[in-house]
Amino acid sequence: MEGIEIIWIIAVVAVSAFAQSLAGFGFGLLAVPLMTLFVDAHDAVIVATMIGAVSTIAQAILDREHCEWPTARRLSIAAYAGMPLGLFAFVIVSESAMRLVLGIVVLLATLVLARGFTFTGQSRFVEWIMGVMSGVLSTSTSTNGPPLVFLLQARQMEAHTFRATINTVFALSNFGAISLFAISGNVEANGIVAAAASLPILFLALRAGYALRPRVDGAVFKKLVLVMLVLSGVSVLTSAFA
Repeated sequence: MEGIEIIWIIAVVAVSAFAQSLAGFGFGLLAVPLMTLFVDAHDAVIVATMIGAVSTIAQAILDREHCEWPTARRLSIAAYAGMPLGLFAFVIVSESAMRLVLGIVVLLATLVLARGFTFTGQSRFVEWIMGVMSGVLSTSTSTNGPPLVFLLQARQMEAHTFRATINTVFALSNFGAISLFAISGNVEANGIVAAAASLPILFLALRAGYALRPRVDGAVFKKLVLVMLVLSGVSVLTSAFA
């Protein structure tokens, strides 16, 4: 990668990490489409996954006391089951087609949540389905958040529990995704350098986001999640036609 590409990645990481630290998700959904403006799409997915792993691990550790562990464990196991399918799609299926479908699904899910949909049942089947979908998206597009966001928001989780639980699942999933990318020979030195160069701004952005969290109450948080989902859906659709 050239210098301008690394600078752009650093800038994208700053914006995406700050947004994720407030909403609890959105790093990959924002970072990947923006990175593809200067970086090859496959490289963007891998770099975003590596950087996102550091971000989510840090947040999972900091917020661990608020995590709903049984849910996080089930979703993580299900995500690992879906990752091989996502890796197959990453290599074989048209990325534009995948992003088009993902963008449409994200916007439809946002509309459903905005209209007040809730899911108060404790069905394990729904968790397994959403977890597998998240795993598929993790290794195919590095945008594994939408199924998890839909599930946890529909269950009306408190903001601190939502952030802690979803970032725990992200952290575990990203580890598996990076391992699969490395085993399949898709991780290159340039990507590692770009990810490493982004770490200082990543931690600064996370610190800024954590500083603003106390000002984001429950009502504001729900609106923030919906806005993030809309932005994510639009950004993914835009990248599908790029």
